[in-house]
Amino acid sequence: MDISIKTYQAGTPAKISAQEIVRSETSADSSSDNLSSGTAETVSISSSARALYILSSSSERQVSMSESELKGMYAKGQKDIYNFGQRIAGGNYNKEDMLPKTDDPDRLALGQKSLDYSIGLSQVPPKNLPNPFEGMARNGLSAIVYDDTGTYTDAERYAAYGELSKQDEAYFSKLYAKITNGGDNSEVFKGIMDYFDDLPAVERSAYPDGFRNSIESLYQEQIEQSGSLVLINKSTEEYLEKSFSKGQSSEKMLQAVLEKAVDLSTAQ
Repeated sequence: MDISIKTYQAGTPAKISAQEIVRSETSADSSSDNLSSGTAETVSISSSARALYILSSSSERQVSMSESELKGMYAKGQKDIYNFGQRIAGGNYNKEDMLPKTDDPDRLALGQKSLDYSIGLSQVPPKNLPNPFEGMARNGLSAIVYDDTGTYTDAERYAAYGELSKQDEAYFSKLYAKITNGGDNSEVFKGIMDYFDDLPAVERSAYPDGFRNSIESLYQEQIEQSGSLVLINKSTEEYLEKSFSKGQSSEKMLQAVLEKAVDLSTAQ
């Protein structure tokens, strides 16, 4: 059974971590003449409100996209994140050019914090500044990372990718701690299926056709089997150090957990 994951990425930036949630605020102004002479209305939507709309409509838009379009969106998102990390590391940038083109104070603050965070990571040694997206829901982070409308700056997308990676690493490390040597790993395979089912369409496109069915088969095999639950004699920290390298994509982290679970499920 082929359970390998083939990703569509050019590379990933250095490992990132996080802090603070994106805020949004709307403003509207309207004026009207009397009905006899007609009506004139002006509505002003803030940059923060437009950014929030992109988040809320992202999954709906992805559902209507073809598989090839989703793969293209995924590949571009990964490439953009990688290229931005390289640009920041090389110091070849103008800070003003990397901020949102808006007068909205909330959007400017978010853009500045994201840029400060990104630049801090490129320093030697890295400067761990707060990530403005810390604690944000994963699918919201994904919508920012793979935004192709130009609503979010590269720095914001980079920071969102950092928080997304951090959350995935925490999830997969917990799954690893549940892996048993030659025993029942059904809970691990169930955890992988749950993770995959919750992914936005653009991220699911990075996995091969039939991936979910392969995990389902492994899960059913474990349910039908019985075995002693011998826990792996290895700490989660040691596993992360050896299997989750800096900047590793979520797909590769999942692959590492999956391969270990499969190997130990069939161990004699």
